[in-house]
Amino acid sequence: MKPLQQADSVATPGRPNDGASRGVVVAPATLDDDVIAQRAHAGRRKRTRRQRQRYLAVRFSSLVIVFGAWQLYGMHTIAILFAPITAVIAAGYDLFAHHQLGSELVYTLWTFAIGYAIGVCVGLVLGMLMGAYRTAEAAVSLYIFALYATPMVALVPILTLWIGFDSTAQIVIISMFVTWPMTVTVFHGVRQIDAELTEVARSLRLNRRQNWAHVLLPGAVPYVITGATQGVAMGLVGVIIAELQTQLSGLGAALQVTSQTYHTAAALSVVLLIMILGVTLRAILALVQHRMVPWLRIDRGDSKRR
Repeated sequence: MKPLQQADSVATPGRPNDGASRGVVVAPATLDDDVIAQRAHAGRRKRTRRQRQRYLAVRFSSLVIVFGAWQLYGMHTIAILFAPITAVIAAGYDLFAHHQLGSELVYTLWTFAIGYAIGVCVGLVLGMLMGAYRTAEAAVSLYIFALYATPMVALVPILTLWIGFDSTAQIVIISMFVTWPMTVTVFHGVRQIDAELTEVARSLRLNRRQNWAHVLLPGAVPYVITGATQGVAMGLVGVIIAELQTQLSGLGAALQVTSQTYHTAAALSVVLLIMILGVTLRAILALVQHRMVPWLRIDRGDSKRR
């Protein structure tokens, strides 16, 4: 007697299969796994694209509504109190073309970049040390949380007495606005690292350098970027306050001069420029986050929110 053999053919409807009529076992038809995976990936990409398009449509619609309301209100109010968006854009162009707003913007970006970099680095080091070592937390956490709760504006007059009124004082003020939120965010991020990861590190007998390289630093990356994003907003506040409270320079000087001379459209153009600067810097950090930690998304339409 011959043993039963599997047949690769599948019986078609309305027509008996010869193998089945002879008692041969027929294997069911199945789709290739690669085809299923490709279809699932194509479906996800389609949903992501549709959600992204909806997100951009809502964003564009909100901009149209806001700027339209701005234009209508500005056209029906006193020029000294408010100005339409078209007048604000025209005043901003005039400031760039004839009043050296470009050079003031470059100066503000220069001081902001140095102070921001110092604040991020100092906050990263302090936050990592406080989160990783209880001794460091006991030594400095009290003072850091006290400074974090203190409005930095209250310290600006004292800092100017100690440091002076030049660009060095501005950089120190900006760095202090950035350091404390960065420190606190990174500290909480290190403390929230999964305890199972630290247990695995102990079981693998990782030394201190390996523990930092493979557990602490990768686990704290999302919180580092979050703290850096918060530092952008705080740093922009700090740079304007520093330019107003120390030597009058940069965008702070342009804002004060246009406000005191009652050029409302020009003053609003400077404010709008500061807002655009903040949004641009935040978008850059969001791009960095998307590259470094792609499993996290910040205010993006490709997330599964509705």
